[in-house]
Amino acid sequence: RSAHPDFERVPYAFAFRSRDRRLDFVLVSVHLKPDDDRASRDRRRRELDAVARWIAERERETSERDFLIVGDTNLADARELKDATPEGFLSLNDECRATNTAPASPKPYDHAFFRPAFTTEVDQAFDLEVLDLAALVRPFWDSSRGAFPGDPYDHERFRRHYSDHRPVVFRFVL
Repeated sequence: RSAHPDFERVPYAFAFRSRDRRLDFVLVSVHLKPDDDRASRDRRRRELDAVARWIAERERETSERDFLIVGDTNLADARELKDATPEGFLSLNDECRATNTAPASPKPYDHAFFRPAFTTEVDQAFDLEVLDLAALVRPFWDSSRGAFPGDPYDHERFRRHYSDHRPVVFRFVL
């Protein structure tokens, strides 16, 4: 965290290349401003705009065009997603599937934004899959620590041990 003028939490960018060098891309990992008030929604939009501006600057300096913005965007619904998505980008979670683990308040917080004009390797037919975190970690729970916090689900205990977000998967096709 920082006192950055554009970001609640400053994003990180990571470059990747497949071993056969047929695919390279940059993931920009974000964790945008939480909360559901108007000021927080406006801040999230500004944060995504700042990332898009940063990407545009990198494109002027390099030949890289494959940028993906991924992570906890804290976008609450389809309307906010539409309002906040940077021009030219699409989210693989455009259906706004819930990605948090709180069953009482399901939200589509996690997104993978890409630009179809440049990142053609994203498997749009596969789309994005949201995994069941409790089911994935259940076999590894040490019963000496007490009852598994996912059976029955105890949100506060579960998030302390694991996360309050479910993993998401998307694919590239080469």
